[in-house]
Amino acid sequence: MQPNLDRIPGKQDHLAAAILTRAPRRLDQGFVGSLDPAVAVALGRYGIRLATLALRKRSPELLCRSVLATGLAACLEPADFRDLMEGLALPWCVAQQLDASPAAVFTDGADSLPDGPVAELIRTFGARTDITLEAFGWELVTTPDGPDFRPQR
Repeated sequence: MQPNLDRIPGKQDHLAAAILTRAPRRLDQGFVGSLDPAVAVALGRYGIRLATLALRKRSPELLCRSVLATGLAACLEPADFRDLMEGLALPWCVAQQLDASPAAVFTDGADSLPDGPVAELIRTFGARTDITLEAFGWELVTTPDGPDFRPQR
């Protein structure tokens, strides 16, 4: 299986980035409702890709955007929470590698989302202490361009 940045197309990264740029600091249901649910795919992919970029650039800001993009995607297109947690394992592990508190990063992301089950799951997931890549089906790999993640076979 290819690493994430090779496997997940970034063709709509500009769309997801533009949405996050114009988003208010605290998203409300009005903002979420103004978005076409079809952008959930772009936001979800962007969130996964940003986790890798945050690790490569050692950027807490990109890491926070990763959590926010992933959370906003889940607000737009509710998914099985197990799938959401699988995706959130990447920024959780990146936070540790950046010597940042996963709980703080995830609380900041959850506080930016509308109140509800997605924000609560993100807050709770960030506070966990038992997260490993392997437990959520990921592995860290080294590519010519730097570290990346890929699903375990």
